[in-house]
This record gives sequence, structure tokens and C-alpha cells, in this order.
Amino acid sequence: MPIFCSLFFVILPLFSQNGEKIQLIGSIESPDIKELSIMHFTNPFKDSEFNNSFFKDMSIKGNLCIEEIESKIPRVALLAAPGNRGMALFMTPGDSVSFVAKRNKEGRVFFEFSGKNASHYNYSFQKDRVVRNWPKLYRKGDDILLHKQTAKKYRDDQLDFLKDYSRQYSVSDEFYDYAEASINNRYIYDLYYPEASKQILNKDIPNGYFDENLRVTNSLSNLYITALWYLNMYNYSEDIYNNFDTVYSHIINDFEGNERDYLMSAMIGLFVSSNSQSYSKQLLNAIEMAPQYTQNEECLKYIEKAKMFYTLLGRPIPENILESTYLIEYNTKSKVALKEVLQKHEGKAVYIDFWASWCGPCKKDILESGEAKAYLKKKNIVYLYIGRKEELKNWANASEKYDITENQYMEIHSGKSPLGEYFKINSIPRYILLDKEHKVVNAKAPRPIPTQHHDLAKEINSLTLFSY
Repeated sequence: MPIFCSLFFVILPLFSQNGEKIQLIGSIESPDIKELSIMHFTNPFKDSEFNNSFFKDMSIKGNLCIEEIESKIPRVALLAAPGNRGMALFMTPGDSVSFVAKRNKEGRVFFEFSGKNASHYNYSFQKDRVVRNWPKLYRKGDDILLHKQTAKKYRDDQLDFLKDYSRQYSVSDEFYDYAEASINNRYIYDLYYPEASKQILNKDIPNGYFDENLRVTNSLSNLYITALWYLNMYNYSEDIYNNFDTVYSHIINDFEGNERDYLMSAMIGLFVSSNSQSYSKQLLNAIEMAPQYTQNEECLKYIEKAKMFYTLLGRPIPENILESTYLIEYNTKSKVALKEVLQKHEGKAVYIDFWASWCGPCKKDILESGEAKAYLKKKNIVYLYIGRKEELKNWANASEKYDITENQYMEIHSGKSPLGEYFKINSIPRYILLDKEHKVVNAKAPRPIPTQHHDLAKEINSLTLFSY
């Protein structure tokens, strides 16, 4: 399940005197809650660096924060405070909602809503509070039938909760359809994850494991694209990345309507995110042919952004980006442009680690990065840290704590960063690999952790064999 680092956090707009606005007015009950953020999506492709999304840090003045967004259509958003799990919100034009941000007994931040359609906003937290038997991610060697049983029980308990909740509170048919579809999508995700993650081979899955008559509906629903892809593609090809033409033909010839639009767009996004040049010709051709197969505006916009992201590969970072991205160097605490930093490492490939002291996955990667750092050093590749959305003191303290003060920088004004916008850095940790000429080799490089060491080594070996 895609996990969003604290960088993403979410909430939606507020004053609603016309039907195209959504109002959110929040008060902060716990004084230690200093930040809130909101992200909402304009399409179902939620986990791509190049995707359309609206992200904003919410301004808190005193104990009050106010946001407003114009929207002609329903939206799904995440609302959260740094270090806390985002709370999913289903929002419709005309909503006018107030909320209180507070901490529960475990110290986690949550939100209580009141106002028009408040029941839509409170549902996510209430469901997670009551239905707590979340299935664990399947790992190689686990009992596959027990995994299915657990996933099915979780789905059924959520559906029962939704029915009870809708009887107790007033919810719209539109919301109910979204919530029900989200639950079924999660079940499809859980069911297919073992195969999709290569924890088990298809031939080893017992007959009857996959349920019949599963359907993916409602493009606003959570995990819509993931469930659609898992359900239709992972039993069709065991190796998606080495069967581009076969998978593409399957989508074009065997699907129609919205399913074809979204599957084709998802495929393009998947291959673009992998940053490989091995299928470059076929992928760029599929992108150019896309308007012949879909008139879906959100799909076409997504594909165009994917193309822009993919064509970053093999190019240097533009001069204006290098000159206008300012960093603070750990050792000197002086302000320096990214251009000057890279000039210090002229003739060397650079592996950039975007991180933050408040980002749990970032810190976990740092603790597990010893093998990767030794490997990169052996290959004469610079390991460069860039802290994002940080307070100077927290960044410096964390750098010292984790012994990562060498080649350590903090980005100034990360929220409006030219570099962040160029690479669409919407979440961290994030890694970018530049060759010795500082051209982009991979805009989403493998992480420096043991489970991705093979992928990282393959990337580095290919780079160094070519470069040196």
C-alpha cells in the first residue's frame, strides 16, 4: 500500500458561498500541533511523481487555520500533521466543514468534523478506529489461504461498518458508492499483492484462491488504479517489464471505455516511473498514440506529464534550476547554489538522497544504507544529502545523530523549490542518480537499502561501465 511520508499531509478548502467551493475551518486543540498540510488529487493516479495534485501547507495563526478550494467535482484528499498517518476525506462542492485537530490516547493526531456533510469527513477515522484487523502484507512463505481469509474478513468487517455507519449518519449515495468501492479495491489489492510483489509465483497459488466476479468501480475510490491493474494484468504476464509489446496490445485490443483509458495510462505511468531506457522507443510511441485510444482528459493530462518526466532522462538539470536552488551547507552553515555544489564534484556521478528529520522512512533508509554507501564509494560515486522542509536546528541535530554530516545540505524554501518542482518531489525519501556529466540517469533511483541493493547495483554497474 502506498505510504505517504509526512511531507504529504492534507486538508481541504473552505468558504462555500457558491456550489463550486469547499470550506474547511480548523481549530487546533493540542498546542504542540504546529503544522497541517493537505493534498487532493485531480485524477486517480495518486502515487506518481509527475501526477497532478494539489499540495499545500496550511497556515496556522494562533490556533486557527482556514483553507478554501474551488472545485466543480468531488475530490478525495488527505489531511494530516507531520509524522502522522493521513486521514482520507471525501469532499463535494458546496461542503462547509469545521474541524478540531487533537491527539488521541496514543498521541496520534486526528480530526473531528462538524457542518455540512461532516459525516463524509468523519467516516475514515471512525472506520479505522472500529475495524482494526488490518491484514499484514504477505511475505514469502506465509500461508496464502490464511492470507486470503484475513483479507476477506477485513473487507467484510469494513462493509458491515459502512452499512451501520450509513444507518446512523446521513451520507449521500455518491459517498456510499465511493466508500464501498474503496473497500472492495483494498480487498483486490490484498488478494493480488503476494503475486504482484513476487512473494509467490502464480503457479504456486492454489486453484480457487482468486475470487470470481471481482470488479473495480468508481475512479475516485482509494486504490482504484492499483486494483484495476492488479486484477487485469498480473495474471496475464508474470514479467510486465520484459513484455511491453504484449501487455500494450492486450490493453488496446481486449479492453474498451474507461477501463482501457485507465489501464493504458497506468501502464505508461508504470514504465515511466521505472526510468529504464530499454523500452524507450515503444514507450514514447505509446505516448504519442495515446490520443487515438482515449478522449479522457484526465488520462491525457497524466500521460503528457509522464512524458515530460520521462524525457528528463539523459539531460542535465537546467542552468536556471541549478542557479536558483539554494542550499545551506552543514559544515559551514553558508548559503550555496546547487550549481556550486555539483561543480565541487565535477567528473563524478552523484547519488542524491532527499530526506528530512521528521520523515520516518527516510531515517529508516539511513540506518540501513551502510552497504549501499560503501558500494557507491567503491564505485567513486558521490553520496549527496539534501534535507527538505526542515528547521535548521532539527536538520543539523539529525545529521549529527545519524552521522551523515559529509556532503550534507539543507534546501532553502523547499516548499517553493525549483529543484523540487522540476523533479516533482512530492514525497520523501526520494533518490536521484546523475552520471559523471551530471545528466539525469534515474529520476527515481533505487533506495539504498538491502532489499533494493540488487536494483541499485545493476543501475550503478550499467552507469560505471559506460562512464569510466
